[in-house]
Amino acid sequence: MNRILLLSLSFLTLAGCVHVAPAPSTGYLPEDAFGNSVVGQDLDLAAVNDAMIAFAYPGIMQGKPAQMALAIASLDAMAGQFSTGGRWITMDAITKQEMLDARTEVRAVLGVPEDAPSQSIIDHLVAASHALDRGDQTAALAALSGPDFTKTPEQTLAILTHFPRVPDANSATMEANMNFFPMDDDGPSDR
Repeated sequence: MNRILLLSLSFLTLAGCVHVAPAPSTGYLPEDAFGNSVVGQDLDLAAVNDAMIAFAYPGIMQGKPAQMALAIASLDAMAGQFSTGGRWITMDAITKQEMLDARTEVRAVLGVPEDAPSQSIIDHLVAASHALDRGDQTAALAALSGPDFTKTPEQTLAILTHFPRVPDANSATMEANMNFFPMDDDGPSDR
């Protein structure tokens, strides 16, 4: 009986020593993030597509800070959602981790602390994107200020205007997109 009790206590002690990493910060794009351009579409699919295009073709994003801000908000949102949302439970664990790593790298380029709350970053970037689309640079700069940004609003806007190539974000968003549209392992059909 003492062996069973000792063994039970040992398992309980070990269970208390297991460290579980906290869930990553997760935020969500507002319904109007893409304006009317994605009405009737799955917002998550639109976000992954938007981020994938921006990071796959950084040259076409040059001089388009509103679109880049929305792409970064999309990446930030989906990286957290893939890791915490029940909808994505069957998604490949490597893809989920790649998205989180890409989010960290993109945040570093933009001057956003790794531990900044995702929802706050998303809200600021979407607000900046909408302000820039309206031609309101003052409102955009206001949205790019505050404790979530380590650079001045002007510096952050300049980075968004000429965002550098981030290969890890490119591959992560492409992998995430393939999870929406998995390739058939059998190849093309002969029908």
